[in-house]
Amino acid sequence: MASQGTSSPKIHVLAFPVPGQGHITPMMHLCKKIAARDGFTVSFVNVDSLHDEMIKHWRAPPNTDLRLVSIPLSWKIPHGLDAHTLTHLGEFFKTTTEMIPALEHLVSKLSLEISPVRCIISDYFFFWTQDVADKFGIPRIVLWPGSTAWTTIEYHIPELIAGGHKLVADESVVGIIKGLGPLHQADVPLYLQADDHLWAEYSVQRVPYIRKASCVLVNSFYDLEPEASDFMAAELRKGGTEFLSVGPMFLLDEQTSEIGPTNVVLRNEDGECLRWLDKQEKASVLYISFGSIAVVTVEQFEELAVGLEAIGKPFLWVLRPELLIGNPVEKYKEFCERTSKQGFTVSWAPQLRVLKHPSIAAHLSHCGWNSVLESISNGVPLMCWPWGAEQNTNAKLVIHDWKIGAGFASGANGLIGRGDIEKTLREVMDGERGKQMKDTVEVLKCKARKAVESGGRSAASLDDFLKGLSSQ
Repeated sequence: MASQGTSSPKIHVLAFPVPGQGHITPMMHLCKKIAARDGFTVSFVNVDSLHDEMIKHWRAPPNTDLRLVSIPLSWKIPHGLDAHTLTHLGEFFKTTTEMIPALEHLVSKLSLEISPVRCIISDYFFFWTQDVADKFGIPRIVLWPGSTAWTTIEYHIPELIAGGHKLVADESVVGIIKGLGPLHQADVPLYLQADDHLWAEYSVQRVPYIRKASCVLVNSFYDLEPEASDFMAAELRKGGTEFLSVGPMFLLDEQTSEIGPTNVVLRNEDGECLRWLDKQEKASVLYISFGSIAVVTVEQFEELAVGLEAIGKPFLWVLRPELLIGNPVEKYKEFCERTSKQGFTVSWAPQLRVLKHPSIAAHLSHCGWNSVLESISNGVPLMCWPWGAEQNTNAKLVIHDWKIGAGFASGANGLIGRGDIEKTLREVMDGERGKQMKDTVEVLKCKARKAVESGGRSAASLDDFLKGLSSQ
């Protein structure tokens, strides 16, 4: 039923993220902030299989006008993007274009039932939503769920192709990608190095669409990436597109939630780990999480397990059921028995509350962007174990640019050995290098939190954006 009353209808925002944990989470944080503002209502769209899972864990935030809706997709991903999808990106994203008619129907339906949809906020990778927005004569706003550095790399894809470069980068890319420091082959997002002609085709297609958007909102903060932000803002301004850093977006949620920020839950979180953390000494625990997609071989699991046992430090490890390839139940049980007095394992953790806990000393991470931002914003140094997507690029920023993390050296077969694992863990947990990282990340923590405070750069940019939306 359409909105009633003497006041003007609320500004109806339709939000559509890519169906992956790392993309849905910042979009939801943003939508909670928008929906808590007077005069706005938000419809949050997911693909049907993921929607059915998300609704099981959904708690509507109080004092907000926010609803979950869905559209069908033949590719079923109840827990979001997975390892199989990430190795078939071209095929997956080609399949997503089948949602165009369903999205058009949904915009029409919601406009009649609630109030006219006034804009679409969609993930950068869903570039075809621009055509849907154009059909209805409404603006499309791009949500960039990753770093500003990542936007600059994507922005240069056509230029790389025109210059005769493959998507697989070589050393000459250093002088082509503007707004960044030195960038080498190993730093280029892994998904751009895949031998996938459908994905390469999709990559070239999507880049020009960023210039058609009315605005690009980035889940980063200016003081973290000033050069890349200035470059992208200047470039897009030429065509009338705004480029705004409005992150860290989870801190926006912290401002509007009585219980603190919460991430989108697609798996059951084990809160018992928080009670275990309460019993540990301050800054003593290593938190380990490879995110929602990565997988690990049995051999690599054993190397990491031995390294952990060698340092003797308490650890909290998120071991998803599908993390270990082949599901080696006996290996897992043996490890848990051996380390029962040292560590705690869960299938999924309330990460925002974990990283905020005073007992956490460091975070061994796959370097998904949300995990990087959440660690920075809580003053937690990182140990980088990138697996896919742009995680290797994030690791480069963390280790070499910001100097708040350490990496691991892999052997010829890609296996990271127990000796290097133990050495890096000791350096970060006990060594001088770890102390320097902690000091540096504490400075960035203050800058991140200042950015979203009243009068902060991210807060002001988001406020200006919403005022502009209100006046349209």
